[in-house]
Amino acid sequence: MTAVLHVALNPVTGPWSVMRDLALAQAASGRYSAVGLGVITSKDWPSQYDEELIQTKLPVYRASTIKAFGTAQFLWQRAQRPPIGQWVDDIMQKSGAKCAVVHFHNAWMSGVLLPLSELSSGQIRTVATFHGVNAILEGKPTRRFFHRWMAARLIRYGTRLTSVDRSNLGLAAKILGLRPDLFTVIPNGVPDDTAALATAWTGEGEFRVGHVGSITERKGWRIGAEAVLQLVAEGKRVRYVIAGNGPEAAQAEALSREHPKVIEYLGHIPQPRTNLLPKLHALSVMSTHEGLPMSIIEAMAVGVPVVATAVGGIPEAVAGEQTGYLIPRNVEELAKKLRHLYASPENWQTMSHQTRERFEKQFEISHIVKQYDAVYSRMELGDTSDHSRALIRDGLPDLIP
Repeated sequence: MTAVLHVALNPVTGPWSVMRDLALAQAASGRYSAVGLGVITSKDWPSQYDEELIQTKLPVYRASTIKAFGTAQFLWQRAQRPPIGQWVDDIMQKSGAKCAVVHFHNAWMSGVLLPLSELSSGQIRTVATFHGVNAILEGKPTRRFFHRWMAARLIRYGTRLTSVDRSNLGLAAKILGLRPDLFTVIPNGVPDDTAALATAWTGEGEFRVGHVGSITERKGWRIGAEAVLQLVAEGKRVRYVIAGNGPEAAQAEALSREHPKVIEYLGHIPQPRTNLLPKLHALSVMSTHEGLPMSIIEAMAVGVPVVATAVGGIPEAVAGEQTGYLIPRNVEELAKKLRHLYASPENWQTMSHQTRERFEKQFEISHIVKQYDAVYSRMELGDTSDHSRALIRDGLPDLIP
């Protein structure tokens, strides 16, 4: 049988949830001899994720790295190579596996971790999942070179590429030089838990709108706050709940102190799918660009309608007027749709039901496990060498050993 090791550098929010839930579901499926998690973390990796890592009770491997920002943190891995090869050897030997899949979750930047070294036996295959292509490299030739260099290494070493949505493919081609046909599209997924469904909106009590994820301008948390404040000024009983961390967390906390009866800042919430989302009546995702946010899949799992911008992979999950609304990124449009949900409990309940149906058919984790298993099973090392040579001809020589 095959062992699977999921690996990432400082995984947080969506990518962390994806690799954790996928690993747990794969382990429970019985398809593999062992499934483990390997993380390379700096000192500022949130302690909450440490706790979640331990709670998985899966084989866990750890390595430390320096605290740095952006591209530099990945390039440092060439100077301080994480012992991924040793991790693979260990999980194979302990499980009796004859081959292993190393599944990376840092998208194209995973290429800096290749090739794997110090492998003593067995057949090793690698997969890299693209959770979103959001690098802004125009006018930054040095950064562009290194990002394309990391992407080229994935192809050079025969890594199979997957993307959580189709919108990534055009961006990967434009920004990184990776052909769309190199990717298999597999969406994010979460387990189904019917004990953690949303409390139905009946028109009574408080209508709760949530922002779950990074607290950054790009994610549009402030647009949600302004829309809710507008509805409250109209006399509606609405509360805005902000969950997550990020560079604008202090601003979110200050806004909650300014409007304590309307806005609530919770910080990081572990397992929001069970601990927070069932308490909401709508999820706001006012992003400028995205992959396929885990917060949306988790909201669908509990039957919460989503009001979101039609960017990235969001339209592949949110069916407008059926499971939520796809709107322009502005306060007025968000307030309009929230106002409609608030005023129409019947419409809310129809949307909640349709959201659950769509989740069960497309995003329940067992479907995702099967799709990744098909990728693992048909992989062949070296099947992308022609494209690797094309990338090298395009000016991406392997200058760093």
